[in-house]
Formats: sequence, structure tokens, C-alpha cells
Amino acid sequence: MGKLDLTVIVPWLLTLLTAVLGIWQFTAQQSQSNRQPFLQKQLELSFQASETAARLATETNAVEWEKARLAFWKLYWGPLSIVEDPKVEAAMVKLGEVVPSQPQSTPKLPMKSLEVPSYNLAHAVRGLVLESWNVSLPPLQGKQQK
Repeated sequence: MGKLDLTVIVPWLLTLLTAVLGIWQFTAQQSQSNRQPFLQKQLELSFQASETAARLATETNAVEWEKARLAFWKLYWGPLSIVEDPKVEAAMVKLGEVVPSQPQSTPKLPMKSLEVPSYNLAHAVRGLVLESWNVSLPPLQGKQQK
């Protein structure tokens, strides 16, 4: 066992380093590609929830309002719960406290009492989407009524 032959060791080390780097990159890409369907569904359902809440707050047509009410409760009790974070959950719960759970024979439309909870849900959704998608936007100035 004499001196080390660098012409043998260096290529082996480079080969090993290349293999480790390749495995690391593959794992990182695989992890990201596995997240993509979840993030897409989260984005879709979050936008649906915010749009539905806005329709509940602003709709003047009773038939369309009832469709929005049903859509809200469907999101509330099902798919949105899978992808929401605690802030969106809290905003949905607050909104759920004022959205009637049963059909209304003659709702007074537009339902102004839903404006602030709808607005707060939109902000919670914005925060979730920005964080999930690693998007940086300036903070909102809060000029809308809360």
C-alpha cells in the first residue's frame, strides 16, 4: 500500500459525486411533481370558495343565490376541507355562521351581512395561494371595508 494514485481516485470521486447529485435532483423533481396536482386542486377549490362567497354577498337573483348557497355548503363540508389551511378554515367557519344552512323562501338580496365574511375569506385565500405557490405580492393596503 504505497502512495494514493490520484488518477484513479479522482474519477471515482467525480463519478460518485455525479451519481449523488443526480439522485438528489431526481428526488427533488419527483417531490415537486407529486405536489403539483395538490397545489392545482387547492388553487381551483380556493378560487371557487371565494367566488361562491362573493356571489352569496352580491347576488340579486334568488335562483342563482340558492345555487351559490348549495355550492358553499358543498365546499364547506367536502373538498375545500382537504386543501385549506387554518386561516381559510376559520374564514369559512365565520361565513358558515351567517350563510343559511337551509333553503330560504324569500331571501333579502343582496345579502349585505355576507360582504365582510366574504371579503375576509378572499384575503385568507389570497394568503394561502401566495404561500403555496411561493408568490410574492405587495401587501394589500386594507382600503376595502372589513
